[in-house]
Amino acid sequence: MTRPPDADPATRRRVILTLIVLAQTVANIGPLGIPAIASLIRSDLGLTLTQAGSFLSAYYLGPVAMSLFAGMLADRWGTAKTLVLGQALIAAGLAGASAARSYAVFVTLMVVAGVGYGTLNPASTTAAMSWFPQRRRATVVGLKQVGLPFGGMLGAAILPVLALRLGWRRAVVVGALLIVVCAVACALIYHDPPGHALARRAPGERGPVLAVLLTKDLWLVALATLVFAATQTVWMAFLALYLQGVVGLGLLAASRYLALAQAGGVLGRIAFGVLSDRTFGGRRRTPLTIAGCGSALCSIAIAFTGPGSSALWLVPLAIVFGFFGIGWNGVQHTLMAELAGPRAAATAVGLGLAVSSLGVTLGPPVFGACVEWAGGYRGPWLGLALTMAGGLPVLALVRERPRLG
Repeated sequence: MTRPPDADPATRRRVILTLIVLAQTVANIGPLGIPAIASLIRSDLGLTLTQAGSFLSAYYLGPVAMSLFAGMLADRWGTAKTLVLGQALIAAGLAGASAARSYAVFVTLMVVAGVGYGTLNPASTTAAMSWFPQRRRATVVGLKQVGLPFGGMLGAAILPVLALRLGWRRAVVVGALLIVVCAVACALIYHDPPGHALARRAPGERGPVLAVLLTKDLWLVALATLVFAATQTVWMAFLALYLQGVVGLGLLAASRYLALAQAGGVLGRIAFGVLSDRTFGGRRRTPLTIAGCGSALCSIAIAFTGPGSSALWLVPLAIVFGFFGIGWNGVQHTLMAELAGPRAAATAVGLGLAVSSLGVTLGPPVFGACVEWAGGYRGPWLGLALTMAGGLPVLALVRERPRLG
């Protein structure tokens, strides 16, 4: 494997972090851009609103099934292979979905792409944390996790334009090809930090999987952020559909607000990482609590956003939700890894992804069914806010480890 040119440690860290952020970003352009063109896919395949809102749910079934196993692979075999494997699976799933002629085939291939994301994400978190000291972890992981909303922002901005010009199928293929290019770059450039070796279990010590599964605080974080993830994905899946169907915007205008929400998420993932490391002295629960409260308030606000709402209201609403509703993720990854310790960090992150992805999978179809049952969005949006508020007491039960330095 080719390594980056000889340089000082700080430069090597920047190269590796740039590569990881790029991989995380490109991997999300296609999958997270799909909600922006959901109306086109819905029309082409003859889908219901609930089906059209379930694309991300199908995608996140993959992490539910794969994240814990992928974390085990990263802990046991290292990160390089899982980084490349994850990207290859996402690209293959998207390429297949672009040729689907039915809902069943489309969502099945989205699950395949999701398996790839469930493979990539724990490995990229472990890679980021292994190159940086503990005092900078939440900031670095937050930067790495910027890839999700930044990729989503690019997807929401690019895919509708491509879909209107080339058709939605070719637009999805473009997203897959970008991932292939990035996977090749990772295979050529990424390597573990100098002197890094995979942790070996001491005689009589629990294996990483058993240690993770028996740690109560890890389960509490995972269950609390299941609600965070469900709220985030409901917004991502239904914001463009809501703005088109209720507020009365066109496809491109609605997709721009989805891109703005993702841009707010980029800012939030950086800001919450810095707040956690610096302002709150390495504490992770406090910024997560702030993010949860902000998400609930935004869900209340959109419940009362009706036809003809102006850009003066919609722009800050989209950005603020993205900041709070998407910005929490890097802090959650860091907390899970620190609670587990270095021997089981990727496994713990995998557990968090598996459980939170369950919320992602269930949230949009349940929300869509509630909208159809209620005959409108207001009640479901308010119910989403109440659900978000219900996750905060679970988070309050988590006992954080003291910061080591």
